[in-house]
Formats: sequence, C-alpha cells, structure tokens
Amino acid sequence: MSSCTDIVVDHERGVVICAETGEVIEENNIVIGPEWRAFNADEWQRRAHSGAISQTVHDVGLTTDIGIRDISTTLISHREYMKMIKLRQLNRKMRVNKQDRKLVEALSKLNHICAIINVPEQVKETAAIILKKIFFMLQPRKDDLLPIALISVVLSARKHGIPLRVKQIINEFGVTEDKYWKLLSEIHMKVDISEFKSYNDPRSFLSSIITNLKVSQKVHILSSKIIDVLKKNGLAEGKDPAGIAAAVVYIATTVLDEKKTQKDVAKAANVTEVTVRNRYRDIVDKITITVYI
Repeated sequence: MSSCTDIVVDHERGVVICAETGEVIEENNIVIGPEWRAFNADEWQRRAHSGAISQTVHDVGLTTDIGIRDISTTLISHREYMKMIKLRQLNRKMRVNKQDRKLVEALSKLNHICAIINVPEQVKETAAIILKKIFFMLQPRKDDLLPIALISVVLSARKHGIPLRVKQIINEFGVTEDKYWKLLSEIHMKVDISEFKSYNDPRSFLSSIITNLKVSQKVHILSSKIIDVLKKNGLAEGKDPAGIAAAVVYIATTVLDEKKTQKDVAKAANVTEVTVRNRYRDIVDKITITVYI
C-alpha cells in the first residue's frame, strides 16, 4: 500500500484499488452509495428520484414507502409477494399516528383549497407552515379544520402579496363569516403569527378591476396616484383594500370622463355598492382632487 501512489476508492463496491497494478488494497468497507445500481442516465434519473421536502404533508415528505414489483417479472414466491403487500399496508397505517390524524385531514383540506383557487406553490407551503403552528398551539376541534385551513391560506396569500377576498373565499367553501372571524380572533390571541401578518395594498386589486371594467390605462395610473396619497396620509388603514381600490377607480373614471356607475365598479371589484359609496365619501371628504383643463 505504501508503494502505490495512485489509489482509487470505489464507493459502490466498498473497495480501495491501486490504479497502477489493479491490486485490491482494502475491501469489505462500508458502502456509502445507494443500494441500487444504474447502467445508463435514464435508469439513474428514475432510481435516484426521491420525494421532495414539502410542508404540505404532516411528515414533511420524509417517509418510507415499500414498493411492490410485478410477481410475473420476479423470482419471488406468491407467499413472499403477499408478505410484501401486508408489510406495505402496515407501513401506511403506521405512517400516521393517532395524534396526527386531524393534522393530516387539515392539510388535505388546505391542499384542496389551494388547488381550487390556484395559488402558487410558495403560498401553499407558507400556508402549511402557518397551519402547523396553529395546530401546535390550539389543538382545534374537527369542525374547525376547514376554517383554519382557509385562514392559513388567506394569511399566506397576503404575506406573498397576492390579493384574496375573504368574503368571496369563505362563501365559496361554505364557512360562515361569524365562524371565520371568531376563530381568527382566537388565533391572534393564542398563537404568535406576527411574522406572517401583512396588509394587502389596494393597488394589488386595481389590475383586475380595470380589466373587468374595460377602461384605459390612464385610469390605472391616476388610481395608483390617489392610493399613494391615501397611504401617505394614513387614510387607507383599517379599511378593506378591495373597497378602497373600487372607490378610487370610480373617482378616476369620473375625473377622466370614462364614467362608470357605482354598480358597475362594485361588480368589477366583487364588493357591494354600499362599500363603494362609503369609501368614495371617505376619500372625497378627506382629500382634494384638482383637475386642470
């Protein structure tokens, strides 16, 4: 071994070889490579693939699955084949313990919600983190699982700057407003989710409203400038951002002579006419808009 200057370590076979003479210097070492072999790139890609780490499952994706080959392509007996099936079923039952069953159900509801409203993957991952944090502190009842999943998705969407209307989403999934806001209040009191708190900018709702109304980009630009003024003076806080955006668009269409009725704007923003009317009065009472002709 001392005379060999070119040593090759074969991790797959657990041997140390002298490249000059081909002599096996050490053998029966611990093999730190995979338990399978691949002879081409396609086999490597297929066999080396493993499940991605994801917060949307209760065990973060770190699980073991017992695979079963077709009995016609292997030399195993029927008894061994049935043993593999039973081991696989037992493994799946043991994967989720009694304490995690409600969490698994809640995560399933969360994934279902995200699939229906079609949010980005990062929103779903953050929502799963929020949901797990809520579960750790509250241990909620079974009938609270859907509202908690909705709350987690809404908080996550706001954190990532994606506009979601609470009223629209809870109506879509059959959750009452009283249930939603009562549970959200309890979460804020008992769970520290300050890192996920965020406020939707009213400007994030402008694009959809402008598109639905089919007005010019001048309305978009003026609306954005009015919202800037409102934010600088603290007049946009504590109000529904979608309602503010709708009222600002209504003002901009009036100023630019692309008039739309409050009913049209309310429908485009998916808010009520009363909301548009109230936010409009608040804005025109507190700021002055000068039009130069």
